[in-house]
Amino acid sequence: MGEQNSGFSISALVAVGKDLVAMLRDAMLLLIALLLIGWPETVNRILVEAGFEEGSFAGLKWKAKLGESDDALLKAQAMIADLRDQNDRLGKVLGQIKPEVANAGVRADLAKLEELNAQLGSSAASVQDSLASSVAGNAPLVQKLQSAAGSAVIWGVVFGADSSLDAARYETGTMAARLGLPNAAIYLRQGSYRSVATITDRVQAEKLLGKARERRKDAYLVNMATWCPQASPRQGYFECSRG
Repeated sequence: MGEQNSGFSISALVAVGKDLVAMLRDAMLLLIALLLIGWPETVNRILVEAGFEEGSFAGLKWKAKLGESDDALLKAQAMIADLRDQNDRLGKVLGQIKPEVANAGVRADLAKLEELNAQLGSSAASVQDSLASSVAGNAPLVQKLQSAAGSAVIWGVVFGADSSLDAARYETGTMAARLGLPNAAIYLRQGSYRSVATITDRVQAEKLLGKARERRKDAYLVNMATWCPQASPRQGYFECSRG
């Protein structure tokens, strides 16, 4: 009877121990997941430096989360840049219409729209700056993952958006040479001629972005595969069919 009780106690102890280990493991994974959401750059850097590969840390797909997060930030940044460009064009149209309007009340409404337009542009610029800071923090980690996977990604530094092809040619010719921006080309996207410098190294792309911002503070970084997935060659530029 004593031996049976002893055996039961040992079995129960082993079962409790297993349950405790499982609970600790689940709690640790939950903590890591929460940290990845709150502080992705810091946590990813620590995991990389600790030598953990994707899936090796109890099956946690943290590398995929970094890639998805970075891609989402880049797309958001590009979308805001597109909206700012359209916002600027709308502001110019409003400015041209206002002197032609005779009704004082309508002119006052147009003036309010102009003011609101300017406020929206300022707010968008602040958000874009915040996104750029997060994107820059991801750069070394994204480059490490890209190198480890052996995949080639073309990063684009968008440093101009002009309404005319001649103006864009000045940016990709004279200004690109002056700023040291390589592989500069023109891409027609959403009605604007965008000046873009391309490179395959993400860390170097961030350095080029810093140079581009010496001329335009609203320059930003894109993944060319998603920003301009179909680039059709035209006379002196590429036309983005989608995106």
